[in-house]
Amino acid sequence: MGLRTICDHILDIAQNAVDSGTKKAELRIQEKRGSSFSFSVLDWGKGIPSELLEAVLDPFFTEKRKKVKFGLGLPMLKFAAEATGGRFLIDSKMGSGTEITASFLLSSFDCQPVGDIPSTLFAVITMNDDVDWTVERVLDEDGYTFSSSQFREALGNDCFTFPVKMKMILGILQEAEISLGGLSNVY
Repeated sequence: MGLRTICDHILDIAQNAVDSGTKKAELRIQEKRGSSFSFSVLDWGKGIPSELLEAVLDPFFTEKRKKVKFGLGLPMLKFAAEATGGRFLIDSKMGSGTEITASFLLSSFDCQPVGDIPSTLFAVITMNDDVDWTVERVLDEDGYTFSSSQFREALGNDCFTFPVKMKMILGILQEAEISLGGLSNVY
């Protein structure tokens, strides 16, 4: 995966959360128009041992597939955030889960484009049926919150596999973003 946008990083970290074995996860996105963008992914998965917290930021370290000798997602996110003057934080406890937070200064020449937020949110909540995602999106002072379980309750358990319902969910997310005055950051 080419991590070309901030949304690409969100997808990568969300996939890490799913891979942790969590049954529920949270994604929080906060943006101050033209100023800053931050996101946090919180899971209640297996967590990262304290002795590996520094190692996971080494691009040649991975715990996933042993044939793949590198794990670029976290190191690239850290570099991308800090290159803008932003921050990268990781907090994890074995058996309790992990929280990854990254913030970016949008005015920095080195800041990647934000990307397509509605499509990213859609991809996050549909990436694994076994994970209940809660998503909070704030742009300036306005925002919206939803969970994958709310979509299941409203549209049925097949809402993430039935194409008509999937298209409806994506449309809802696009309308929510438009209502905030968003969608101007797409590439």
